[in-house]
Amino acid sequence: MKRGCVLVSKLLEVAKLAGVSKATVSRVINNSDAVSPQAKQKVLEAMETLKFQSHNLKRAPESSSMLGVVLPFGKHIWSHSFGIDILAGAEEKAFDHDYMILIGNSNGGRETALTANMTSRGVEGLIVQSAERGQAEHLRYVQSLGVPLVLVDQKVEGLQSHLVRGDNFSGAVTLMTHLFEHGHTRIGLVSPNKHFTYKERMKGYRFALLDRGIWMPESYEALGGDESLAAQLNRMLMQNEPPTALFVASTGMLREIIDVLGEHNLRVPEHISIVTFDEHYSIVPEGYQEFFTSINQSGKLMGSMAVELLFQQLRNPAMEPQEIVLPGRFTERRSVRRL
Repeated sequence: MKRGCVLVSKLLEVAKLAGVSKATVSRVINNSDAVSPQAKQKVLEAMETLKFQSHNLKRAPESSSMLGVVLPFGKHIWSHSFGIDILAGAEEKAFDHDYMILIGNSNGGRETALTANMTSRGVEGLIVQSAERGQAEHLRYVQSLGVPLVLVDQKVEGLQSHLVRGDNFSGAVTLMTHLFEHGHTRIGLVSPNKHFTYKERMKGYRFALLDRGIWMPESYEALGGDESLAAQLNRMLMQNEPPTALFVASTGMLREIIDVLGEHNLRVPEHISIVTFDEHYSIVPEGYQEFFTSINQSGKLMGSMAVELLFQQLRNPAMEPQEIVLPGRFTERRSVRRL
């Protein structure tokens, strides 16, 4: 094995035992001031346990100056998307600190392989928008190596990690309040029934109804599953008292919703009102651009804050997991009619 590979391997051993990043170990052995006393003590104790001498590791590079970003872009990457904005915000913040970004598209179940490949290539931190529902072992492995990790947008159940996300619950309450103020009380819910983000939006929808003492029957919910969205919407719209408004948790559903409404000769907002999230990231039918009242989140701010959290971990590997919740911006457009 080449000496450089041996040095990196030894750095990783020390980092794992000390519970810090490889870069922190390298900074300690190179007498850098950018290490907290607590982290330095952990590294020295780990080196003593492993019987590694600092002079044998001195030639190891202090930093790869590389951060990894793993996002589920899908089969087609389009320029004005939430993921691209996360990446842009991360890249700008990293560039300001003389770091580069290594990008991975986790579409197709590649998240586990990508995180493993990036850590083996010496990235100093990872930002992950996880699409692996209920699976966290690959992310725990990243943490076990002492590589700083920040999740964006999606919380992973059972994993204690730094997280930057939008305030989906409060955003949902804001949208529902807007509908109430325009006289709507029969409000249907259209949402994927998966992922932390959508579950938080559904909680906000239901809380807002409960807070007003309004009860909605189960038939007012279209939550995907085995039955098609179109079939669920058709049943909702054909009730004796159909909804006067729809709360749409995912903009990715708007195109199909508009198609179904058209089959019933329903127009927005003349016949039915719609509120949603992140309207400016959606691909909507012709004539519906900048049309929907929505809560808009900033992917760029999420990406930037995630990189800042990585740098904080590099300076202080022992810091407790932080959850940064970013408020969305309410934008009123033309999709809600006053009753």
